[in-house]
Amino acid sequence: MSQQSRKHRGYATERLVASYLQQWWPHASVGRGQGKDVQGVPFDIEVKARAAFQPKEWLDQTRKRSDGKLSVVVMRFNGQGEDAAEYGAMLRFSDLVQLLNKVDYAEWFQEPSRCKGCGTWLINADYCTKCKDHNATL
Repeated sequence: MSQQSRKHRGYATERLVASYLQQWWPHASVGRGQGKDVQGVPFDIEVKARAAFQPKEWLDQTRKRSDGKLSVVVMRFNGQGEDAAEYGAMLRFSDLVQLLNKVDYAEWFQEPSRCKGCGTWLINADYCTKCKDHNATL
């Protein structure tokens, strides 16, 4: 893949991620020139669509600009299509622990189930946000 087509794949991936996030944050948009890849969300998000895997570099990049806010790296791996719900995400372990504590995960946790429509993992849900199926648990 040429350098130019990789760059365009990166831009397209940023748009796909912003569009996916609009389900919860309607003002999510691509953040050209602002340092952040996606604006209009209450956390810092870095979008990567690269063949090279450099997780420490990416986490350092988001941590430096996040000003103490939650920072997440979204990764589109080679061979993945345009469904942003299927992309990988990475965050610092301390951020994950804080998130789990804020939602009182120990009390809230139930065994995860799978959507009978598409197979997506569901936690405490009978509605699948991927295939929009109500009563989707197995």
